[in-house]
Amino acid sequence: MDADAKVALVRSLWQAVSRGDLDTLAAHLDPDAHWRAVEDGPWNCESRTQILDFLRRPEASGRSGALESAEEVAGRVVVGVRPAPHAEPDQWPLEDGIRSLVVTLAGDRIVELKGCATRAIALAYASRAGATFPSA
Repeated sequence: MDADAKVALVRSLWQAVSRGDLDTLAAHLDPDAHWRAVEDGPWNCESRTQILDFLRRPEASGRSGALESAEEVAGRVVVGVRPAPHAEPDQWPLEDGIRSLVVTLAGDRIVELKGCATRAIALAYASRAGATFPSA
């Protein structure tokens, strides 16, 4: 899948989730997908089922918001999201009001979502192929 197709897929999946359409996301989540927080811990999601279960919880509504940017970096997609105005404050850091996330795809399936404290950290994480950071 080329860079433009990856970015388009991530944008369309974000729009689906924003509409509450988790079935579309589920179809593109690898069964062993991981969602790693900014700081790794027991709150990480270690499977498609855990990711979808989390997104169905009421407190997950704070994860929604406007997709401000999406760009391909070294095969991954770095996303910037402005949380919805009604979102409850949480522990995910904001940089100038934006949350950063790195999406790793294998074909048309998401295999990892990684929260990052800043866009610079997200860009560094994305640019290191196969990299995993204990806390980025």
